[in-house]
Amino acid sequence: MTNNHQLPTPHNPPELMAPAGDWTMLRTAVNSGADAVYFGIDKLNMRAKAKNFSIEDLTEITKFCRSNKVKTYLTLNTIVFEDEISEAEEIITEAKKANIDRIICWDLAVAELCSKYEFPFCISTQGSVSNSLAASVYKKFGAVRIVLARECSIEEIKKIRANTDLELEAFVHGAMCIAVSGRCFMSHHLFEQSANRGECIQPCRREYEVYDSATQK
Repeated sequence: MTNNHQLPTPHNPPELMAPAGDWTMLRTAVNSGADAVYFGIDKLNMRAKAKNFSIEDLTEITKFCRSNKVKTYLTLNTIVFEDEISEAEEIITEAKKANIDRIICWDLAVAELCSKYEFPFCISTQGSVSNSLAASVYKKFGAVRIVLARECSIEEIKKIRANTDLELEAFVHGAMCIAVSGRCFMSHHLFEQSANRGECIQPCRREYEVYDSATQK
């Protein structure tokens, strides 16, 4: 599991966010004191191989979380292909009907759709934002929060904080990908399971023997 922490601004206290893949995880996060939870449904989210909710669950999730004063963030944070734009739009409209608080995304098509429906959105760590200028560009698109690249050090985060008034979020616990914020093609190249579509099977964590066909060694 990965816990995220929203870095405070002069007007906002810190927020502890936790992931939830099913009702057991959701209730555990809420009962353990999370201020917010993030989760995906079974489409267009980076936890494709994990448990996920369905679009029909969104209203009940919101009802439960709001009764416990916990915010709800829906992840739509994969690359979106041309024939998936209408699907992304349907998810966004249903999420708005269900009163989900925010969408987490990084494909600009999703950001544009969120703007179209006046739906607050956050830029995922997949956006690899590691400086305040990049954050300001996403702010122009309408982003209300940036989930910083996981590679940012505390000192780098402090410098970014000093130069933007956007909400900032940082990962404080969880596995660290060897690629820049998960932007990796190794799993896709070897097994046709894309890390950028939430399907990574983590071949980077295996042991390898290198064989040179030119020298037969």
